[in-house]
Amino acid sequence: MSTASLSTNLADASSRLQDKASDAFRAGRIATADGLDAAASGIRERGDDVAELAHSTANSLKASAKYVRKHDGARIVDDIESLITAHPGKALLGAVLVGFFAGRAFRRD
Repeated sequence: MSTASLSTNLADASSRLQDKASDAFRAGRIATADGLDAAASGIRERGDDVAELAHSTANSLKASAKYVRKHDGARIVDDIESLITAHPGKALLGAVLVGFFAGRAFRRD
């Protein structure tokens, strides 16, 4: 196989991989937006439950703060890797949400 042929094959493979990643990101973004819309509708429909949700969220955040204070970085990374392995779909959704909100936070409008 010639160098030019190898280079072309690598470029083609890279392009296909990039297209697949782009498609996966787009699908994740659409699914995230649909999930956010559904969550917003659900909260609106259950206005009385919002206070309970706020308290539950606050308790979860407090527990997370306690965890972060108690464990070192290596332990946190190990735990995150275990969660990603156990729940890859949820991990992907979480990564998309973090990316979305980080992009919104750093957008120059």
